[in-house]
Amino acid sequence: MRNYRIAFFTVDWNYALVEATLHGLKKYVNEHENVQLCVFDCFGKDTESAKDHSEYGIYNLADLGQFDGVLVQGNQIVLKSARDALGRRIARAGIPAVTIGSAVEGCALVNIDNERAQYDMTAHVIQEHGAKKLVYLTGILDNGSLEARQRLDGFLAACRDNGVDEAEIEVFPCTWRTTDGNRVAEEWVRAGKPLPDAFICGNDEMALGVLETLTAHGNCVPRDTLITGFDNLDSAKLSSPRLSTVHRSYADMDYAAMDALIRRIDGTDTRDFIPFGYELVYSESCGCQNVARPNTIRDMYFHQTSFLKNFYILQDKIAEEMFEADNLKDLMGIVESNHEIFGCDSAYLCVNGFYWDEFDKTQWRRRSDTFDAEMVLCACGTNLPETAGHLRFTRLPTSRLLPESLMARERFLIFYPLHYNTYSIGYLAMDSISDAAKLNLHKSIFSFLEIAIENVRKKCLLRQLNDELDDLYVRDGLTGLYNRFGYDRYAQQAFDACVKREGGARILFVDMDDLKPINDVFGHEIGDEAIRAAANALKTACGEDNFLMRYGGDEFLAIAPLKETGLEAAIQSAARAANEAHDLPYHLGLSVGTIEVPSDDPRSLDECVQAADALMYENKKRRKGLK
Repeated sequence: MRNYRIAFFTVDWNYALVEATLHGLKKYVNEHENVQLCVFDCFGKDTESAKDHSEYGIYNLADLGQFDGVLVQGNQIVLKSARDALGRRIARAGIPAVTIGSAVEGCALVNIDNERAQYDMTAHVIQEHGAKKLVYLTGILDNGSLEARQRLDGFLAACRDNGVDEAEIEVFPCTWRTTDGNRVAEEWVRAGKPLPDAFICGNDEMALGVLETLTAHGNCVPRDTLITGFDNLDSAKLSSPRLSTVHRSYADMDYAAMDALIRRIDGTDTRDFIPFGYELVYSESCGCQNVARPNTIRDMYFHQTSFLKNFYILQDKIAEEMFEADNLKDLMGIVESNHEIFGCDSAYLCVNGFYWDEFDKTQWRRRSDTFDAEMVLCACGTNLPETAGHLRFTRLPTSRLLPESLMARERFLIFYPLHYNTYSIGYLAMDSISDAAKLNLHKSIFSFLEIAIENVRKKCLLRQLNDELDDLYVRDGLTGLYNRFGYDRYAQQAFDACVKREGGARILFVDMDDLKPINDVFGHEIGDEAIRAAANALKTACGEDNFLMRYGGDEFLAIAPLKETGLEAAIQSAARAANEAHDLPYHLGLSVGTIEVPSDDPRSLDECVQAADALMYENKKRRKGLK
């Protein structure tokens, strides 16, 4: 039996439609064990803003060369530039593709007859309810999708064929949103105009907006005006009065689209258009009496009430834990242990490699609004007995989506983008459909997660910057060795560690020879160079794991374990090497005083430093006496 790997592209702006769509596709996958479906979904809108473009970036996650076919929810991708770009990619890939609801380049189209459906609904309102003055709210007419235009054409044709005077028709260009319906109704009421006989709307969202606003102003539907929609959303079924609308089963439609795609891959279906049926729902808002069944309302109410109660309990719990997290690893553990909030059996969170490796955005050399070439699998929340916990923090090429063992196990995955403002954090993959999507809570979950991740990033960056500032505070700017503040903070710790754990300490006090003549003859820049050369000789001889400091202008201090012998000779050797390796205009000379401090020595650190200092001066006098 041949296996099929399918990519599906959609947008969750109309969450009720997408949720129904996904159930149809999930049913198909469940019934066909040789099909794997990867859904690429986001919360994009219809604007050309940078934020919307960052949402649609999830489409770039799919390497179409790794799929046998493509499904597109064309009528949901309302941003024309995103839909066109996807169409060009499909055409270049040259693989079979089917789009649902709206034409996309290189794809066969599955759709209902939108024009005829709107014609029939409008004709019903005119013929059965005597409507003569009509207002129409369109969808987006200029984004290349034909649905809005076809429904408008159906409305106008029905008006023309049924003798409605053109002067009695008003058309309001809209964008499919509930707020469009609110706006049109509000403007109408404020203008004090008599209500039309009917508001015919291009979708249920706008129709419900009109209903809401008119009702708020004391108008009664259908007594004062009629309203119709299109799509038969659950909100239309539950509205009061129940909305008259056009029903098409999105679950069945997408099931049919998947079946058509598989047959297209096999070469048994070459149709460019696959028709799908619709049903007119005449109900209370147009003056008919077909109402929603009470049991349906009751069942939906109890389901939603129970879901919301559990959801908010989980949200409060995960909120408290997330905002206590100090780093990304801890946060990922919290995501794993609370993955049930996503409403799925398994959730896999992948973070861009550059985001995971570098908290400072100014250091991100790659485009931060796209996916990196490499991802880090950071969370594997799952209820399955064989957990994927051992795969945490695995790095993988982005084109693979998930580690091979997970991709082989999961036959249905939904990929959502994670980003903050316009830069990409990564993506979350879910293995099932969440009820949160149907209630428009999905977006809030992802926004919450994105804010939590960004909060941890900024928290870690702040700690990192504070550590750097703190390091500058205790470091000498010229040599990089500890300064007096570093001595006050760390010298005693280093001394005690040597005495208590290493059997004793070795204190070396170092002083440069003839720094003043170097400054007088060659200038202070050369003098600074000589100081740095002396510090480097100390680092070379003693190693930077030991405590090293610039004690004064030309004085240095080292604290090392007693067992590290030969350090004084190593310092002199490093100084000779510097003189031989560089054509220096001066001679680097160092005088060293070393004392040993066994673990039973009662002297304090300051006393030991003073003793090493005194011994250094004795050695300096002897060396000068030899000259």
